[in-house]
Amino acid sequence: MKEVFAGIFSEPVLVEEVPSTQDWVKQKDFPHFKPFIAKKQTKGRGRRGRKWFSPPEGGLYLSFKLPKEFFGKRRELACLSLVCGLSVSQAVDTYTFSKIKWPNDVYIGEKKVAGILIETNSTDLVVGIGVNLNMDSFPPELREVATSIYLITQNRVDFYEFTTLLLEFLSENILRFRSEGFKPFVSTINRKLLWKGKRVVVDQRECGKLLGINEKGLAVIKTCYGALKTFPYGDISLRRG
Repeated sequence: MKEVFAGIFSEPVLVEEVPSTQDWVKQKDFPHFKPFIAKKQTKGRGRRGRKWFSPPEGGLYLSFKLPKEFFGKRRELACLSLVCGLSVSQAVDTYTFSKIKWPNDVYIGEKKVAGILIETNSTDLVVGIGVNLNMDSFPPELREVATSIYLITQNRVDFYEFTTLLLEFLSENILRFRSEGFKPFVSTINRKLLWKGKRVVVDQRECGKLLGINEKGLAVIKTCYGALKTFPYGDISLRRG
């Protein structure tokens, strides 16, 4: 890519195809703050090792690495996935309204349009982001749960325009998170939180009303017995019926 991005990022590396942007960035000699972007992945993955559908020219597949020391002594690094999720949602919002699904997905309506994966080691945070831009179809197992900006708007998304926009939101929000912590993001994320106020199930076991997230990024659930419970992570789904 020809553009040099302001903020925390250096000039991105763009390739046509790679097994996984996340694995590439995790290499020790790959620079911090340099986005690695592919137009196709052959072994893309999401949380818990799930495969991420990554066809050519269909989406944006992006990873970058941040040193933990960049955030100083801040103890809220687990909230970074929500900060990145907000950044993705803000970029998608320029095309069509989106919601944030705790803890790390972006939805349009009831279908996923983007996901965030953060992996850590002793020194680094590796952030992976996949956004469905121009897919016009999905495999049978994904048709009921996934969508793209194109399928919703019927307008093609300019790959470079979206990438630039996303990196600008990421840079702005990560810098604010670094200086002010997670608290300034809580109300905005709660306004955009998918299924807020509705009955949900966490990890297929705990049912209750989703009240929102707190200042630690935890999901707050009011159980059927009136108790308040918080969850640091988990799979959340809408309670049907």
